Amino acid sequence: MLTLRPFATSDFAVLADWFKSLPDVVQWGGSHVSYPLSADQLSEMLAQGQSQPPVRRCWMACRDGKPVGHAQLAYDWTDGNARLGRVAIAPAERGQGLARPMVALMIDEAFRTPGIERLELNVYMFNTPAIRTYEGLGFTLEGVRRSSTRAGDARWDTGMMGLLRAEWAAAPAE
Repeated sequence: MLTLRPFATSDFAVLADWFKSLPDVVQWGGSHVSYPLSADQLSEMLAQGQSQPPVRRCWMACRDGKPVGHAQLAYDWTDGNARLGRVAIAPAERGQGLARPMVALMIDEAFRTPGIERLELNVYMFNTPAIRTYEGLGFTLEGVRRSSTRAGDARWDTGMMGLLRAEWAAAPAE
């Protein structure tokens, strides 16, 4: 069984070790995150959770107390939107069916937050396993931003997906 716990400074080295290249980091965190991940970058992500209301909150997904995944929620309080992002499963734990329950926990977390009516995410269109996971949890592909992200010399298309509180509430329990 997976549980979520807040991301902490003690997780920095573990998370950074999951990414072995610039494309790995960009696929996880977007083109504004640099490789290798530094304590400064991760500290800034944590600091965004200290504002009131928080700008971003970060979690580690754990199985039997061991970190096996990471995900974040960023907030647009004005419009009542949250953005699921920076989702990763530890390389040694991939292929074990952890993504779906971890994302379901993150969806529950987002919609337990008062005022959040929409959860959205960006996904690179080559990441078909992630797209299948998100669609299986009720997200709808709402559009594609072609050639929108640079990862070194490559350019990637970004899919935008959304899920509404009412859609999640009407879905069968995970």
